[in-house]
Amino acid sequence: MKKVTLFLGLITIGSFAQAQNGLERIVVEKYYVTDAADSTNAADNGAVSALPVGSVTYRVYADMLPGYKFIQMFGDATNDLIFTTTTNFYNDPNNGSTTPQGTSVNNTKKNTTMIDSWLSVGAVASGQLGLLKTEDTDGSIGNNQGILANSNVSAGLPINGTGAQDGMMPGTIVTPNILGVTTQMDLFDQTPGDTFLLNAGAIAALGGIQGLTASNMVLLGQFTTKGIFGFELNIQLGTPTAGGSETYVAHDPTGNQLTDSTLTYHSQSTSGGGGGSGAGLTEQGIAKPSISVYPNPAKDFMYINIANGIDNSSNSYSIKDITGNVLVSNKLENVSGSVAKKVDTSSFPSGVYFVTVSMDGSVSTTKVVKH
Repeated sequence: MKKVTLFLGLITIGSFAQAQNGLERIVVEKYYVTDAADSTNAADNGAVSALPVGSVTYRVYADMLPGYKFIQMFGDATNDLIFTTTTNFYNDPNNGSTTPQGTSVNNTKKNTTMIDSWLSVGAVASGQLGLLKTEDTDGSIGNNQGILANSNVSAGLPINGTGAQDGMMPGTIVTPNILGVTTQMDLFDQTPGDTFLLNAGAIAALGGIQGLTASNMVLLGQFTTKGIFGFELNIQLGTPTAGGSETYVAHDPTGNQLTDSTLTYHSQSTSGGGGGSGAGLTEQGIAKPSISVYPNPAKDFMYINIANGIDNSSNSYSIKDITGNVLVSNKLENVSGSVAKKVDTSSFPSGVYFVTVSMDGSVSTTKVVKH
C-alpha cells in the first residue's frame, strides 16, 4: 500500500484498497484555478456557460498497482456512474470536446481548451496522455493567447509560464469505446448542465490501458467548475494474469465485486482561493458529518439522517430532479450530534432525485428513487 502523501494541488481521499487488490486509490488533482484573464477570454469567445474567476479544474485518475490495466468505468442498475457539480461544467467554445483524444496539440494551446471538461481513458489531446503535473518532465506546450497563466499555489505547479508542467506527455492513446450513452455527455459540449449520470453503459478502453509512468495512473476525466465537484465511480481493471479482471463499485458490492472509499468524492471548497500549505486538500482523520437518506425508494416522505452534525449557519440541504431543477432548498438549523429531518415527497413525480447536504464545509449527495 502506498504511503499517504499530500501535495499542493493533489487531493488524497479516504482509505486505500488493500495491497492485494489492483486499485490503490482514486486520485483527484487540483489542476488549475482561473483568473480574470481566463474568464474574459471565455466570455469573448462566446462560452455558453461562464467561466467565473476562481473556477477549479479537477483531474481524476485511477491509481493502480504495476501490471494492472484500466478497462472501463461504468454505470448499472445498482451503481450509477456520476460526475456532478453544484453549478455547471465549463466547456471551451472553440476546440472543446466531450473526449479529448482527437484534439490536436495546436488546438489545445488555444484559448481555454487546456481546461475544457471531458471524459477520457488516458488521453488529453492527440498523441498526448495525461499524468500528474508532478510527474511531467517535458514542461508545457504553452498558450497562444497568453492566458491560463495563473500561478495560484493551491493548484500546485502552474500549467503555463515559468516552471510550468502541464500534465501531458507523448504516449500511445486509446480511443474510448462509448456504450449506452445518448445525450448524457451534452453537458461537456456547450450545453449547461451539472450532472453526468450513466446507469446502463460504459466508457471503455478496449484491450485496457496502463499509466505513462511507474505510478500507473490513468486519467479518467477533467472537470472545470466554480461549484462543488463530486463523483461516484465504478471501474473494471485487468489484472497481470491474462484474462483476469477486478470490478470496483462505489457502494453495495455483490458477488466478487470490491469497493473502496475513494470511489466517492465531493470537493470541500468552491472558492479556488487560498494559498497556504495544504490549501484545497481534504483533511484526514477528522470526523465528518455522515449523511443517509431513507426510505430509498421513497414514496410520500423521506428522512435525511445526519450523524456527527455540527451546528453552523451555512448548513443546508437541497433536492434536485434528474434535470437539475431544485425542488427543495432549506437551511439546516440547530443541528448537532444526530438528527433526522423529514421531507414531504408526496407531490414529487416518480423518478430519480439527488439530495445534497452541505454541513460544516462537507458536502454529500445521495441518489434517491421516488415511487
